[in-house]
Amino acid sequence: MPTPAPRLLLALPATIALAVTLAACSSDTPGTPLPEDTTTQATSSTARTSPRTTSKPAKPDSPLAHADPCTLIPDTLKTQLKLVKERNDDTSSARGCLWSHAESDYTVGITIRNTQGVSEFDTSLGAATDITIGGRPAKLQRARGDACVIAVSVTDTARVDVITVANSGHEQGCPISTQVAEVVAAQLP
Repeated sequence: MPTPAPRLLLALPATIALAVTLAACSSDTPGTPLPEDTTTQATSSTARTSPRTTSKPAKPDSPLAHADPCTLIPDTLKTQLKLVKERNDDTSSARGCLWSHAESDYTVGITIRNTQGVSEFDTSLGAATDITIGGRPAKLQRARGDACVIAVSVTDTARVDVITVANSGHEQGCPISTQVAEVVAAQLP
C-alpha cells in the first residue's frame, strides 16, 4: 500500500492557486467612455478635414516585464534551503515559479505582478503588516492555510510576491519567505 502524500503536497497547489487568485486585482476603470468634445474650431485645414482621435497614453512597460521568476533565487540559496523540483506556475495575472523542499517540509513560490503594486495586495486570506524588505516597502501576510506571503514593491504598479507554505506553519514559513524576499529584493530594478 503506498504511503499517503504529506499534507503539504496535497494542499499546496490549491493554496498557491487561491493565494494568487485572491491577490489579483482588477485594474478596470468604472464608468462609460464618452467621445471627446469636438466643438472647438480647428485652425488648420488638416484639422478641419481629419477627425480627432483620442487614446490613452500607453502604460510604460513594467520594469519586471521581462523578468523570469525562476531565476530570482540564486543557486546558492536553493542549495541552502534544499529547494528542488522547480516548475513554472503562471496564471492569467502573474508569472510564477515554485520549488519544493527536498524532504517535502515546505514549498517556496515567487510570483511577478507587472500591473499590481503592494497597495493592491489582497487581505482576504489574512491581515497584512507593513514591513520593509531590502529597503523597499513590503507587506507580510500570515495567510490561512499556513502560507506566509511577502509582497515586495518594485513600483507603485508592480511587485514580487514570495510565498512559503510549510508543514509546521507560519513559524517555519515566514522566516523562509523573509530570507528569500531579502535576496530577491536585492536583484530587483
